[in-house]
Amino acid sequence: MDTYVYFFRNDSSNEPIGRVLATSLFEARGMISKIKRLDIDLVDDLFKIKKISGHEQTDKKYTR
Repeated sequence: MDTYVYFFRNDSSNEPIGRVLATSLFEARGMISKIKRLDIDLVDDLFKIKKISGHEQTDKKYTR
């Protein structure tokens, strides 16, 4: 599984607002849709989704 973070499209700082573990971008979109209770089309309109690599996952910015 890979980690995907998502952030608002209009946020120039690209500050992640959440993350999901998924096997693909398609699955991540579906999970975000369920979490936010939005249609997939709205997820695409509101959020950018980015797969983060292993070294980014250990960055304090992405850990709790």
